[in-house]
Amino acid sequence: MLAMEGFNPKVITEYFAPEGRMAASIPGYRYREEQVNLAESITNAFIDQEFLVSEAGTGVGKTYAYLIPAILWAQEQKEKVVISTRTRALQQQLTEKDIPDMKKVLGTEFVFVEAKGRENFLCWNKYMRIVAGRKRLEPEERRFIEAILRWAEDTKSGDRKELTLDSSLMNKWGIVAADRKSCLRDSCPYSDKCFRLKMLKSLEKADIIVTNHALLLSDMLVENSILPKYSYLIIDEAHTFDREAFDHLSLRFSQSDINETLQLLFTRDKQGEHGYLQYLRKKYPGFSSLFTEIVDLSDSSSKILQNFFNVLKKSLTDKDYSYTRVLQWQDQETKWMLKAMDLYLEWQNSIILLISKLNSLNDEIKETEEGNELENILQSLSEYSYEASVIMEENIDQQDKITWLECERGQVVAVASSELDAGQVLHERLYSKLESLVMVSATLAIEEGYDYFLTRSGLNTFKGDDRVNTLLQQSPFNYEQQARMFIINDIPEPGERSFAETVAGVLENLFLIMGGQVLVLFTARSQLKDVAAILRPDCDLNDIRLLVQYEDGEFRHLVDEFIHTPRSVLMGLETFWEGIDLKGEILKCVVIIRLPFRPPTDPYCSAADRYCRLQNKNGFQHFMLPDAAVRFKQGTGRLIRSEEDRGLVVVLDSRLEKKNYGRVFKNSIPIKDVLLLETKQLPEYIKEFLKK
Repeated sequence: MLAMEGFNPKVITEYFAPEGRMAASIPGYRYREEQVNLAESITNAFIDQEFLVSEAGTGVGKTYAYLIPAILWAQEQKEKVVISTRTRALQQQLTEKDIPDMKKVLGTEFVFVEAKGRENFLCWNKYMRIVAGRKRLEPEERRFIEAILRWAEDTKSGDRKELTLDSSLMNKWGIVAADRKSCLRDSCPYSDKCFRLKMLKSLEKADIIVTNHALLLSDMLVENSILPKYSYLIIDEAHTFDREAFDHLSLRFSQSDINETLQLLFTRDKQGEHGYLQYLRKKYPGFSSLFTEIVDLSDSSSKILQNFFNVLKKSLTDKDYSYTRVLQWQDQETKWMLKAMDLYLEWQNSIILLISKLNSLNDEIKETEEGNELENILQSLSEYSYEASVIMEENIDQQDKITWLECERGQVVAVASSELDAGQVLHERLYSKLESLVMVSATLAIEEGYDYFLTRSGLNTFKGDDRVNTLLQQSPFNYEQQARMFIINDIPEPGERSFAETVAGVLENLFLIMGGQVLVLFTARSQLKDVAAILRPDCDLNDIRLLVQYEDGEFRHLVDEFIHTPRSVLMGLETFWEGIDLKGEILKCVVIIRLPFRPPTDPYCSAADRYCRLQNKNGFQHFMLPDAAVRFKQGTGRLIRSEEDRGLVVVLDSRLEKKNYGRVFKNSIPIKDVLLLETKQLPEYIKEFLKK
């Protein structure tokens, strides 16, 4: 334990007192015992160099509860504290509102910096090439460049968040965005103006670094070469951390990525031959035969790759239209897999030969600007070759790895693989380097227990060493008065013909009674599409604005429309189950169509199930059920966001009541006023609730 005079639980909790600095500096501040308990536990975790896992229910005020200890600790100990969030929205809220609020509360100066991925920053080299006319632009791209000209010349940060352009223009951001593949690094003629480098240098002087899970995990994978050294980490929105780790640990062998790089070298169309080789051919006519060899090898590589993915397509059934297919051990000896492996090895030989020829060319021109760009192409092709070899020659038949095919529109577009147990990697490469770790979210506990989260996140070893403490702080809201749940027990099963019509009928009546302000959460895109098609004509007739994911705009646009449009209804999939904060009259009812069990075809789900079986555990009990319970908790948590909110959750899945496992879902949420109804009873009970 580290003894501190100016940093102890008593000092920290005084900030939160009813007459303390928080009350004096933050408009609308309310004293909450739960917030004080969390702040005190975080303070002790820093002092005792321990780990804390805490669920802080909606309304506890977890952000302020960790910011005050984090800032004071960073100042007292001259130690950097890294705060990581899942969403860009929370990252922005921290840096633009919450941390500036803390400066007023604490009355002290400290340095905080937002760390984000390179794709958020303007690449000056890309921009100057466009301005100099060295890149051919489509009309929309030209309009985008015209729109950012003044900003690009004036900006001090180069951060895309400064732009307020329409989404149609911002879709073209990629043509000027920094990216790893095109980065010239030390060879860049504009390295002194590199906005990303400026951001990275500013991190060295920071007391508090605010980042996101994606960048935190990227830093972990490159041995802490992005963020400066740190020993104190707070992970907010921690309920998704193991899933994001699984995704970040994935390797991907993608046809489109490889072809895109090859097309930078050379491509033919009706207008002629284009690409970097054509530019070099004109500049260096003495290497004509080498250019011809490279073009032939590039063409050959593309054709072999196409054949490889065509053979993999033979593994798909008619239903495998757009999803993933996890490879099983019995696939290894099928005719299509054996043929695919032969083609893969042929492709690997061709790409290695192509890289060799490109290296020969690069040796001749590497001292020039052209050489810098050729080195980028070489690096990309080498990385693709390496990742493909790990997937196809190592991971594909290892017990502790999982490999899958990614399918779009009936075609296999990529082969990918990842770890079965991301938690073990987190333990070895992240947690073991920390003095203290705080993981916090509104949804971590299952029936008030943390076993599932600790196991999935790789924290069990630390728990066994008595280094992990857990804390459960329930929401301070009065759910008995503010919320009620109706479970409908007579909805047909999704496989039955009448499912979509029945669901649409229930929803239409509910929309009319509620007058809109309803969020409908689906688990399957096909069901969302079918129900929306039935509902839309009647919604139009009844002046109800139906906003449907994939049909009426992107996430942010749909949420904005829902907020600003009276009598509106929002229907969506997984994205909408969390991260939406709609207070007051904006949202009065959440409808859950089915319990959110992941499909077995989801690689993350399949990996967890396979890992459970290797541990001689039941995959449903130890993964599928608790995972779905956390997601259910997130979905129902959209409803009550403040003391003034009041509303209904309607669940159209009778398994919540009829199956024994339904109690796990119900015991994990704060809504305890639950009624089981038939469809015909629902309108009457909704009207009764609204009268109160």
